[in-house]
Amino acid sequence: MHERFDICFFYDIILYEGDFKMLMQKPTEEMINEWKEIYNQNKDKLQPNKKDGNEIVNYLESHYTVKEILNDNFEKAVIDNIKLNDFYANKLNKNLNNNPIVRLFKLENVGNNRVLYYKQDKEFKGVDIIVGIELKTSYIQVEGSSLLYDELVAYTGLDEDDLKNYFLVAQYIKCKGK
Repeated sequence: MHERFDICFFYDIILYEGDFKMLMQKPTEEMINEWKEIYNQNKDKLQPNKKDGNEIVNYLESHYTVKEILNDNFEKAVIDNIKLNDFYANKLNKNLNNNPIVRLFKLENVGNNRVLYYKQDKEFKGVDIIVGIELKTSYIQVEGSSLLYDELVAYTGLDEDDLKNYFLVAQYIKCKGK
């Protein structure tokens, strides 16, 4: 059974990467304090700028060689990460039709994508880079590349609800700084 959180992070399911490095443990008080400090330093400087899911897909397709894929397990992981997290579940429930719409992509090790494969974290070496994007919530999930995850977080931006979430603000600020 997975724990639910009222802020946006998981420690026992899949992803939050970048400087947060696959947060697969319960966050420490020190980590949370750091996120809150970054939030407090930046919250009044930020405005809503969140891209919709289709804009994120277009960005990904225009910057990388991607192949849309069908993968029931990864799609279920994306949907579960949304539904098991009250923060994202509430975003999905704001839609009249709250059924998630997920698009999945694989990045082959060619062209611009090679940099992502070359710079993979050691825990990802040899793993395909795949991306899941939920179109209604703009939720993104990346497996295999913390660099791409950080880039997409920075591109995606934050909405009004996100701006009240210290984890998401801290994550966005760190990703924008890369």
